[in-house]
Parts: sequence; structure tokens; C-alpha cells
Amino acid sequence: MTFLPHDDVEFLSSKALIYELKDVGGQRGIVFPGLSFEGNLYCTNEQSQLVRCVSCDVLIRIPSGYATTKLDSFYTSPVLRRPDNSFPNCATGEETHFGRQWQFWSRHLDNSDWRPDIDGLHTFLNYVWNELRRA
Repeated sequence: MTFLPHDDVEFLSSKALIYELKDVGGQRGIVFPGLSFEGNLYCTNEQSQLVRCVSCDVLIRIPSGYATTKLDSFYTSPVLRRPDNSFPNCATGEETHFGRQWQFWSRHLDNSDWRPDIDGLHTFLNYVWNELRRA
């Protein structure tokens, strides 16, 4: 089962990225379990202590009409925080998708940042990594 364009499938294969496609009730997404990132973000461990986080699950929802329709925002699990325990900008909400709670990162590419039929997951994943690094 794939609803991704061929170029995205080739990109994921060439980078050996682990992913899960989700298609439930008309909602589609791709989950990257344990996606590594650079940055200074923290999460809460089982003892409710804030610990440095170097990987998380990332969800990107795939809209109807993708890849001519741009990707928009992303989600992480667990909830990520800054070293002072504050939330990153525009990442304070939580939503349920595909039976899981996700931290919502409200991010919006400008129309000039998305070129239909040229940009794809390779573009958006770089955007996600940059946002996690800068948070």
C-alpha cells in the first residue's frame, strides 16, 4: 500500500529511512519512528524527569492532492520541550492521530517554499530537521 508519489518512495529507500504509512478513515500520514535529530530539546522520562532527547517519532500528515498540495506542519511524540521546560514556539498543542497523542508543531511553508511536483518529503523532512534543531 502506498499513496506516496514514486519520487518520495525512491527518496525514502535511498536514505534507508524507516517509516510507516497510515491510512485510516480518509486520513493519511507517514510516521518516522525514532527519527534522530540534532538540537537542544528535552522530553520527560518514566520518572517525570526532563532528559535530553535526540530522537522522537515524527508524523507528517499527507493531504488530499499531495504532491501538488504542499505539506504543512508536523507532529512529534513524545512531547518535546526546551531545557527550561518551556515549549518551542507554536508547539504547545497536542492532538490525537492514528490512535496516538502527538505534539502539534504549527509550521507553514510559504507558497514560494513549495514547488508542486518538484518538492516532496525530501524537502519537508529537511524543514522538520531544521525546525527541531532551531527549537
